[in-house]
Amino acid sequence: MLRFGLYCYAALLLVLFAAAKPVVLDWDIGYTSAKPDGKNARRVIGINGKWPPPVVNVNVGDTLTINANNKLDEPTSLHTHGFFQNGTNYYDGAVGATECGIPPNGSYTYRMNVTQSGTFWIHSHFMAQYVDGLRTPLISRPAVEHYKYDEEKVLMLEAWYNRNSHDISDQLLSTSETTRLKPFLPTMLINSRGGSDVNTTKLTFTPGKKYRLRLLNVSGTGMIRFGIEHHTLDVIELDGVDSEIKSVPSIQLSAGQRASVLVTAKDNADYNYVFHADIYTDMQAGVERAEIPHTGVVEYAPHAPLIAPVSIGNGKTNTTMTWDFFEDIDMVPIEKIPAPGVNKWMPLEVRTAIYDDRREHMAFNNRTYWPPLVPSLFTALTTGYQAYFPDVYGFKTYPVILDHLEDVEVAIFNMDTNSHPFHIHGHNFFIIVRGTIDKNPKNRKEAVSFPMRRDTITVPALSYAIVRFRADNPGVWMMHCHMQFHNDQGLAMTFIEAPYQIINNTGKLPDQLLKNCDALGIPTSGNAMGRLGLDLANDPRGPYPLAGF
Repeated sequence: MLRFGLYCYAALLLVLFAAAKPVVLDWDIGYTSAKPDGKNARRVIGINGKWPPPVVNVNVGDTLTINANNKLDEPTSLHTHGFFQNGTNYYDGAVGATECGIPPNGSYTYRMNVTQSGTFWIHSHFMAQYVDGLRTPLISRPAVEHYKYDEEKVLMLEAWYNRNSHDISDQLLSTSETTRLKPFLPTMLINSRGGSDVNTTKLTFTPGKKYRLRLLNVSGTGMIRFGIEHHTLDVIELDGVDSEIKSVPSIQLSAGQRASVLVTAKDNADYNYVFHADIYTDMQAGVERAEIPHTGVVEYAPHAPLIAPVSIGNGKTNTTMTWDFFEDIDMVPIEKIPAPGVNKWMPLEVRTAIYDDRREHMAFNNRTYWPPLVPSLFTALTTGYQAYFPDVYGFKTYPVILDHLEDVEVAIFNMDTNSHPFHIHGHNFFIIVRGTIDKNPKNRKEAVSFPMRRDTITVPALSYAIVRFRADNPGVWMMHCHMQFHNDQGLAMTFIEAPYQIINNTGKLPDQLLKNCDALGIPTSGNAMGRLGLDLANDPRGPYPLAGF
């Protein structure tokens, strides 16, 4: 029996090796124009003169190479959201953490082994640049799927703004309260198309077929709630982690989150049905929250009557949707891994406030993030024994040093009146506990025996989440809110993981990476200020929150 098992394992390895292939993409990243809502043209960032960027498809075992050429008038980068980048920290794309960015007219080759399967995406990690259109799904397929289905549809969901990202950031960081709180609302795009013509976002179903819908929220802000009237969603994946089926009428995805759902089509084409992709936006603390409904059509037959919710009075309809919070803590992963223990406990209070620079910032534990001059990975590799001192990475990066294989528990207390989705690079979170700040025991939920894992977790307003991960990936990894403008406002921090092991895990930095820094005038060694050791004179500490705000 053992010999037969070893034979089967060897055969599977041969199949995987034979199927593995190099996937090489040549991307010129440049400006173009688009009118995704059918009305408003604006400058967007496309690939090879076209927008939207193409969907990337790979298989586990492949090598993905992206030759990125920057044709913009500002730096750029590419982050493969959800990929762990074990051993390739310098390809993580996080400007200020792992690279300086690709300068205008510069280039950089991202090369990574595909070791994970599921639904991921690629996006810029320079400021809020991906909100201008530099984002695309990345679908990675395993040798064998856990579930059978007839057809797959990728649905990239996006709360889209007809303004460029710099304008929005400038507004949110304005010293004028009137300017800062001026409402601005997005429109819904599905696969980069929207507008009033439902045919642009139509989903076509064939009776009796089972569909896998890969849902991605690639918004710069806003939660999206998805569901199909009179159909059930069987959730089978969250953020690249396959799960046992959880059947729900609808699902909510915050910015950065992904899910796969199985939907079994009706057995006849007598009717067409409405699907919902509603935006729930609570980005601006001073602006009343807005629910922006978006509906489309699931078409079984071109001329079949449409079954849509109708009013039943008192502002209600007879919809089959329920918009309860999606409890990911109830999910059960296919691969059952025990939760790590607790060697380090880290409480993080999340707050929004007016700071002494008269701007609204967001912060963990009242420390608002600002990137260092020297990327933190470079500091870890060039400061010798001092790489273990948090100070060398700069106060504003909020650096936390982790020992190799240390088990870390992070308790995230969201003291804000709006939700936040927190994304960790290089890892998945184990979801351990959820609850509310008021400590009401009725609202406390604990994980199942083998907790669900994901890389982006939503913490609702006035709530908390306790998550864990094991520091088994030496490198520099950011954790930040994936409402991208919240990230710009300072809601980010940095894990410096096993600083003495990083050199062994990553090896030498690519020459191209260092040349890009030189072109941008950024030092490639030393502490956060580009100096030796603990010479951190004028390392910025503020701004600081004002009392009463």
